[in-house]
Amino acid sequence: MEKSRILPLAVFATFFSLGFLALNYFVLISLAWFLGIINLNYIYAFVGLVSISLPASMLLEQKSSSAFSRAIYMLSTTWMGISLYFLWAIIVVGILMIFVNIPLELAGIIIIAFVALISVYSLINAYHAHEKNIEIPIKNLNSAVTFVQLSDIHIGSVRNSGFLKRVVTKIKEINPDAVLITGDLADGSTAIYKNTFYPFKELKMPIFFTPGNHDSYSGIENVFNALKYADVHVLHNELIEFHGIQIIGAAYSMQRNYLGSVLRQIDFDQEKPSILMYHLPSEWDAARENGIDLQLSGHTHNGQFYPFNLIVKLFFPYLGGLYKKEKDHLYVSSGTGTWGPPMRLGSRNEITIINLIPENP
Repeated sequence: MEKSRILPLAVFATFFSLGFLALNYFVLISLAWFLGIINLNYIYAFVGLVSISLPASMLLEQKSSSAFSRAIYMLSTTWMGISLYFLWAIIVVGILMIFVNIPLELAGIIIIAFVALISVYSLINAYHAHEKNIEIPIKNLNSAVTFVQLSDIHIGSVRNSGFLKRVVTKIKEINPDAVLITGDLADGSTAIYKNTFYPFKELKMPIFFTPGNHDSYSGIENVFNALKYADVHVLHNELIEFHGIQIIGAAYSMQRNYLGSVLRQIDFDQEKPSILMYHLPSEWDAARENGIDLQLSGHTHNGQFYPFNLIVKLFFPYLGGLYKKEKDHLYVSSGTGTWGPPMRLGSRNEITIINLIPENP
């Protein structure tokens, strides 16, 4: 692991640990109060154990991944999702108890049963990637073209080569003209090796990739090298023409007015059909002003699980799905995988089948 990445990761782990500690303390002490548990020594011990397990496993995974560290990371991230469900359930039931007389122990049992139910559903729901078909008319397109969009797969400690192989199997069945990956193929939770993305090599159609923020966490050069080994074409602020369509890949950036300046530097014909692959679902107006017919993005995970969709939407109004302005379109993928807790509630992992058709005159 590069020394330049150790300090930022350690700082993040420290602040994350404090936040996770506060969450676990509130949740577990609240549950003890509801259930009438007086001896809190075991509760304090469990709070400390679960609070340190996630940041510790994150550091272990970055330094030297093993079956043990992956198992602890998986359990810890799952508990993080469960504890967040507990947080909201405790708040809702607490407010309800102001108006309705509910015995404390009964309220605690209701909270635990409800959280257990939605946690199991969320884990099952996040296991599979579902196919989603959309059709988009494109001006000046000579004939229909089918793409598969993948985004936010997050290959790492939770999603590994097994998940990627299942995705590749589905793509084989769909048999699109090409595959477009709009960032966060890597998670950053563990190292990326030469053969990490090797399952893509089984696909016979071209695969194009543009990076997201998480791809840099594992070292962007490591990701690029693994993609090259898997015969995936990287579009890093550049263009390639495919079936008469200009496919443009813009690298991830949080800079203001970034996208417009990048597109102005790329020499493309605004009269020809164009697709922009850009991880962030932002600056769509800049893309439209520069002649982009369709922008493909990800990043938001469509909120991944309630109620975070409401929070994410405050930062990214284009949260998920297909948007249209005049004749231009933006599609924001819900993500093919998950980040953090391998859980989804109110959203699904998706493999997006994008059918482009000529626009009617």
